[in-house]
Amino acid sequence: MKTRIRSFTAPLPYVLYWDANFVVNFAYEAARYFLECADFLTRLDESQTTSYVSTLTMDEACFVLLRLKVEEDHKPARFWDVYNADPSVIEHYVDELQDLTEGIYTHPRIRLVGTEPSFALEALAHMRAFHFLPRDAYHLATMFHYGIDSIITLDADFLAVPEINIYTCVPAILEQA
Repeated sequence: MKTRIRSFTAPLPYVLYWDANFVVNFAYEAARYFLECADFLTRLDESQTTSYVSTLTMDEACFVLLRLKVEEDHKPARFWDVYNADPSVIEHYVDELQDLTEGIYTHPRIRLVGTEPSFALEALAHMRAFHFLPRDAYHLATMFHYGIDSIITLDADFLAVPEINIYTCVPAILEQA
């Protein structure tokens, strides 16, 4: 099966895996693709599609959101400089991250999934096959373990995988369709 690139207006699959960049973009109003991702999230909410969100996705999204918000509130300082000087700086953002996480965890059409020990070897195989960094390789191993062949992502790296459908709003990726 050839990689199929789908726009956010394409027919939805029965099941769909969320990459962390989708979560970041619908949860952070200053994100480059906030409107597109927020609209797609609404479309998913109104559909019969079951979304799979991994604990890896949540870990990655929460960290990126935390970094973005700390840097936004402490310009021009970088996240690690602010955090290393005062780790308690994150307290201000934890409630918002909790609301996001609880919204995802309690959504009736979202299944939260974790990783298994066997995913480590599968991820290494994906790193070799597709030149993925470890996190994307784990996402792919998670997708395949649950029989999912469609992903929402803003990451062109997934174009290397020949047997998946990519739902995206990124013009540079859509142009490759």
